[in-house]
Amino acid sequence: MRTKILRIGIFIGKQNLNFIYFFMKLFPTKNKISLLSRQADSESIDFKYISKEIVKRNANIEIKELCKALRKEPLERLKYCGYILKCMYHIATSKVCLLDGYSIPISILKHKKNLEIIQIWHASGAIKKFGYQSLNKKEGRGIGVAKVMQMHKNYSHVIAPSKATAKFYEEAFNIEKEKIVLNGLPRLDYILDKEQETVLTKKFYKDYPKYKNKKIILYVPTFRKESDNSTYLKKLINSIDFSKYALIIKPHPLDKTKNIFKYTVNKKYSTYDLLKIADYIITDYSAVAFEASILDKPLYFYVYDVEEYEKVRGLNVNLFKEMKSSTSKNIKDIIKNIENNEYNFEELEKFKTKYMGKDYFNNTKKLVDFIFKYLDKDAKDEGIKEETYKHNKEKINA
Repeated sequence: MRTKILRIGIFIGKQNLNFIYFFMKLFPTKNKISLLSRQADSESIDFKYISKEIVKRNANIEIKELCKALRKEPLERLKYCGYILKCMYHIATSKVCLLDGYSIPISILKHKKNLEIIQIWHASGAIKKFGYQSLNKKEGRGIGVAKVMQMHKNYSHVIAPSKATAKFYEEAFNIEKEKIVLNGLPRLDYILDKEQETVLTKKFYKDYPKYKNKKIILYVPTFRKESDNSTYLKKLINSIDFSKYALIIKPHPLDKTKNIFKYTVNKKYSTYDLLKIADYIITDYSAVAFEASILDKPLYFYVYDVEEYEKVRGLNVNLFKEMKSSTSKNIKDIIKNIENNEYNFEELEKFKTKYMGKDYFNNTKKLVDFIFKYLDKDAKDEGIKEETYKHNKEKINA
């Protein structure tokens, strides 16, 4: 009964928003791109790189960044309603909308015919299942709510780093493969930037001199909605010889695990910063593994709850098959591998090539090239769409 009432309430809300949006669409379309995110209240590194590249090419293009995290508190929910209305106006008057996650106004509204909506997602792939792949799973969405909220609808294109990932995205976004464009995220340009790495490393060791003469192990676990991983975290901590190694834990922003402050660093150092600084990287089902793989550093998977996680969420990648020598349910096996300086880099190379492709450089430039097809005032919309359709079909089916 409660679910039925919720669905009725959502339906009425959708109708009201579409009514308001009808009048917003009467405003003329501007030479504008709107960047939408609910991952955080500030721009992501991907949005930052994209905006900078667009301005460099044409300072007259209007860029509107609309970033606001969705929180549970009643007052924050009310503020989010105001944010949605603001998004609606800018979507209605933009040529291109770029988003890095599910967006309520993008999915539930009926948009202008020529609006280009590009989903870049907030991760460089998907080890764990999500979206339509995990419907009715414990850590997924209910099929009823997904249907009434039109989850991941209205995308013109979806960006994926490789053909293997494109298949996961077809399922997760319930989208035709012809709409998928093969391109890495702009953040990869930052991760691979050696000049910035030199500056970053110097700054980091100035802030944290205690790490300077030790090998750094970075642990980046995925977010678990209900599971308590503190027991397994203690096993990791107790397995490390701190006379030779330093441990940095980078928890998920929503993770509330206690007693890890000793192993964390200032939040100004992002996960991508720490990937560049670390000597060894340990994760589980986090997509950070794909980004870490392009650095060619020893990458390990500590999957102590793999059977349970398969049940509550589901996995796209069989880590025991594809990264056999660096995947374990026992942290002692991983630490032993590190101490013995044993690592199968051939296995890592296959993993990287499969999920990140062979051409993962200049991602910002290539993505903005694609965006400019729709921002160009003189471009003929239908001609572009036909050209893009054929181009993407050739790339995906190649």
